[in-house]
Amino acid sequence: MSLPLRELVDHPELVNERAQALDWDELLYDYERALDDDLALLAGLSEAQIHFKPTPEEFSICEVLTHDADSDRLFWMWVKLLIEDRRDEINPADLISGDGANNVIGLEALRGEIEACRALARTLIDARPDTPALTPTSPHPYFGELNGKGWIYFMALHHGIHLRQCARVIAARGFPPAESVQHPAADEYLQPRNRKTWLAPNDKAKERTGAKAIAHKRDKAKKRPAAKAQGRTSARVKKQKPVGQKRPSGKKAAARR
Repeated sequence: MSLPLRELVDHPELVNERAQALDWDELLYDYERALDDDLALLAGLSEAQIHFKPTPEEFSICEVLTHDADSDRLFWMWVKLLIEDRRDEINPADLISGDGANNVIGLEALRGEIEACRALARTLIDARPDTPALTPTSPHPYFGELNGKGWIYFMALHHGIHLRQCARVIAARGFPPAESVQHPAADEYLQPRNRKTWLAPNDKAKERTGAKAIAHKRDKAKKRPAAKAQGRTSARVKKQKPVGQKRPSGKKAAARR
C-alpha cells in the first residue's frame, strides 16, 4: 500500500494530521487499495492456509481479515456519526481489540466480507453531508484523537499493519504447503484425445497411452546417454593419427610450408 506504515506507527500523531490534507476521494482510494491488497493476498492461498494458526494464541489469516472487516463496519459508522456532528452517539468502549475475529468462514465468504466493506465505504462517502463536520473526534488508544477523515486514514493503515501480521503467519513453521490444482487426472490426461495439440496427427507417440507411454519415455531416456557416449568415442577415434605416421622433418617440412 502507499501509506508510510513505519513512519505512521512510530509517529501516531501524524495519522490525523496527514488525513486532513486529503480529500474524500483520496481517502477512499487509500482505503480501497488496502482492501485490494487483502484480496491479492487471498488469491494465492488455500482453505487450509487461511485457517492455519502458528500457535493457539496467534491469529490465523482468516481471523486477521475478519477482525479487520468487523472493525471497519464499526469505524465507518463512527465516520458517519462524526461528520454528521453526532459524536455523543459514539461509545469508545466499543473499540475492543480482537473483536469479530472468525476462523470458521471459507475463502469465498471472506472475500465477500471484504467486498461488503468496500460497498459500505462507497455508500457512506457518497452520502456524506455537503459540509462534513471535521471538529468532532473520537479517541484511538494508540493513534489519539481522530476525526472522520482521520478514522478513514487509520483504517487503511490498520489493514497494512495486519498484512504484515499475515506475512508472519505464512512464514511460520508448519504453514501448509500450496495445494496442487493439476487438472485433469494423469490417467485421463494420457489418453490420445487429451494429448497436447502441438503433436502431429500421425505421431506414433499419440498412440501410446498409460503405462506404455511411461515405459517408452523411460527407454528413450536410457538410450540417450549411451548414444551420446558413443558419439564422443567416435569423434576421438577420428582425430587420432594413423599408427606409425611420423612427423615430417627437415627439407620436406620446409617445402610443405
